[in-house]
Amino acid sequence: MSAVNYGEVYGAILREHGLDRAVATMSAVHALPIRLMDATPPRAFRAAEVKAKYKLHYLDSFAAALAVEHKATLVTSNSDFRRLGHGFPVVWLKA
Repeated sequence: MSAVNYGEVYGAILREHGLDRAVATMSAVHALPIRLMDATPPRAFRAAEVKAKYKLHYLDSFAAALAVEHKATLVTSNSDFRRLGHGFPVVWLKA
């Protein structure tokens, strides 16, 4: 998971549910077998390329670019990722 997306999740929970819930949720996420990846300059460029090609939000493009880089499946409930097409592996969560 990109560090920028990790921060985005924290911010959304913080905004919607407050500090205690955000900290508790991120603690639970931290315990999962998820590796946080830095937003390096090459990754930022790949994210920008994904953004331009698929018309995604820049933060979303980090998740997609990282999935491509690691040949991973993207796990999301964000319907904007449908723009990636059927050849892109996605597990859809119910929101």
